[in-house]
Amino acid sequence: MEKVFVIADIHGHYNRLEKLLTFWRPEEEQLIFLGDYIDRGKESLAVLKKVKALTEQGAIALTGNHECLFLKWLAEPEWAHYLGNNIGGTATLASLQQPEWNANTPEEIASCIIKYYAELLEWMDALPLFHQWDKYFFVHGGIDPEKEDAAQTEPRDFIWIREKFHHTPHLAKETVVFGHTPTPYLNNSGTGELWISPCGKKIGLDGGVILKDGQLNGIVLTKGTDEVIIHSISENSVVTETKTLPATSY
Repeated sequence: MEKVFVIADIHGHYNRLEKLLTFWRPEEEQLIFLGDYIDRGKESLAVLKKVKALTEQGAIALTGNHECLFLKWLAEPEWAHYLGNNIGGTATLASLQQPEWNANTPEEIASCIIKYYAELLEWMDALPLFHQWDKYFFVHGGIDPEKEDAAQTEPRDFIWIREKFHHTPHLAKETVVFGHTPTPYLNNSGTGELWISPCGKKIGLDGGVILKDGQLNGIVLTKGTDEVIIHSISENSVVTETKTLPATSY
């Protein structure tokens, strides 16, 4: 397709996802998700089911660090850190639990999830780390800025890298579109608006839906142009705007 519609870091906010998807034009826009579908928000299961169904219709969904943390917890349910406020896994487990389960301990809950959601977990475990399209490289966390071939980035960096990637001009030729780090932490204004690096080759899309006054962002990119259409869903508003990406400085 000549256009892509890209969404990052939903974190269990199903209603906002549904609102954002009303702007997607499936007949002309390839849908791409950048990971972090779960944790903190209350509707992780609904988000996972929705994204999985969309991939079965042709959407592309990448993995995020929160999917990896969840799978790690399933393998090691004694790992209590996943259930703390920093990660927010308790909300995910609450959305997954079924009334008929007689499960109380972390080990029992993990065992029930593995049995009940086998197909969903298989899908989650197989999610790719990145996707390339036109002049763009889509990924959850970022790339190793020292690699000329972005695809040669170490797997862990694809989902976890932050400052080194944000503040270092990368050698790869592509413009990197990423989530993971909320843009209120990147924008001087502290807002959840799109973050575009000074060099013009990085686009941060995670509007901080997990934060107070955060938003869920989706963008439309078109081959052959530097125009980006931005749709932002906050708690009390829906905003659409168009920007022109700056010329890259290297």
